[in-house]
Amino acid sequence: MLTVHEIRPEDVQSIGLLHAASWRAAYRGILLDEFLDGDLVSNRVAFWERRLTDHAAFSGGYLATSNNAPAGFTFAFFNADETWGTLLDNLHVRPDIRRRGVGRVLLRALAMRCIEAAGAAGVFLWVYEQNLPAQRFYDSLGGIRRERQVVEVRGGGTAAEWRYSWPSADALLSAVNDT
Repeated sequence: MLTVHEIRPEDVQSIGLLHAASWRAAYRGILLDEFLDGDLVSNRVAFWERRLTDHAAFSGGYLATSNNAPAGFTFAFFNADETWGTLLDNLHVRPDIRRRGVGRVLLRALAMRCIEAAGAAGVFLWVYEQNLPAQRFYDSLGGIRRERQVVEVRGGGTAAEWRYSWPSADALLSAVNDT
C-alpha cells in the first residue's frame, strides 16, 4: 500500500536516507566514489534541513511510503525560471522498488501542486547524461530534451546534464495519468 503526503520537517531523516540511497545507486560513475561512499546520509539530511527551512514559501514536495517505510520523494521550486517555469529538482525512489509506479504517483501529486502554485507555467528538470534510466522515464512521460550543459557536481568533478521540459504542469499530469 503506497501513501503520499506533503513533505514535513519530521520527514528530513527519511528524505536524507532515500536521497543517499538513490544517489549511490544511480550516480556511480557520475559523482566521485569517495563522495558517495562517505557520510552521504548526514550530508543529505543537513541539506534537507536547510532546504525545508530556507525555501518553504516557494517550493513543495511529497514523500511516498510503502508499508510505513519511505519509498520515494519529489521536490520542486515553483516558478523558478521565467522561461521554463517550475524546477522539478528532485525525484528519487528507493532503488529496490524502482519501476513499480512510485515515481509516477509522486509526479502526479507534484503536478497537481504545481498547477495550484504556478498555474499554466511549464515544468523542467535537469538529468545527468549518464543517467539513462531516468532519461527513458522522462521520455516515456513526454518530456522534451532541450539543451545540454556541463556542470560541477557535488563532491568534485564535472558531468554533462540535459534539460527536460513539459509545456505546463497540466501536460505533465496528463502524461503521468496516461501511462
